[in-house]
Amino acid sequence: MRKISMLIMSIFLIIVMVACQPQEQPAPPQQNGDPTDVGEELPNEQHEIKEDLRDRMRIVEEATVPESIREWFQQFENQEGAYIHQHPDATYVKINAGERPTGGYGIRVVDYDEEEYPRVIYIEYMVPDDEDVVTQAIAYPSVILQIDTDMAAEYEVRTTEGEELPTESTLVFATLELPEENQEIDNPVEVRGRIIAFEGAFVVRIIDDEDELIHEEHLQADAGGPYWGNFQDEIRYPVPDAEEGRLEVGEYSAKDGEYIMREQVSVRFKNTSQ
Repeated sequence: MRKISMLIMSIFLIIVMVACQPQEQPAPPQQNGDPTDVGEELPNEQHEIKEDLRDRMRIVEEATVPESIREWFQQFENQEGAYIHQHPDATYVKINAGERPTGGYGIRVVDYDEEEYPRVIYIEYMVPDDEDVVTQAIAYPSVILQIDTDMAAEYEVRTTEGEELPTESTLVFATLELPEENQEIDNPVEVRGRIIAFEGAFVVRIIDDEDELIHEEHLQADAGGPYWGNFQDEIRYPVPDAEEGRLEVGEYSAKDGEYIMREQVSVRFKNTSQ
């Protein structure tokens, strides 16, 4: 009996000792600055422009670029190079860095020499540091610059190491603000827009839906090429039988006298005279 009592007491003491042992606490969460903290992931692309250049050019999102210019850029998607679209409203330069093995790469614009001909934009490629956290996927960094200009020019893009990027360029010679596409026009019709023309001389043509010339009138912009000249005038034309047609602006070549159409819009005729 005594042995049984001693056994029960021993078991009781073991239970009490186990219950009194300190419980293992969970490790506290790591605080910022802990050496094991991996940090935030870099943006997939990084782009910068030196502060002293920001009054001469700016980086813009592709969604803000006019649709016709976006479509022109798309044919060079992912091809390393510089693609220059000169438009009377602004010059847009898209710079593609080509294929990169991960995210975190980018383009920094470091200088712009508009006194040289051609004008030169200097860039350097931004490369992530070894300790930076980046997306592990092939990337094609690119940046679009908007440069406000009043004349057409040639452009080059070079790296700070002296490498010249392959370049493609296009030039919009004229834009029409009025009349608008498919507008029903009055007689006289107001024409307004911008054009690059030799000595600023150009013509407006009104043509019916059978490609018959209804009227042609010579006008003068306020500046000649290579500057974009502004124009605004009213043109009276013979009342056509057609209900629809088009209005063109263009110029005659100083070299051979050939007519060159620069811009056109479809129009509808009111068929009334005043």
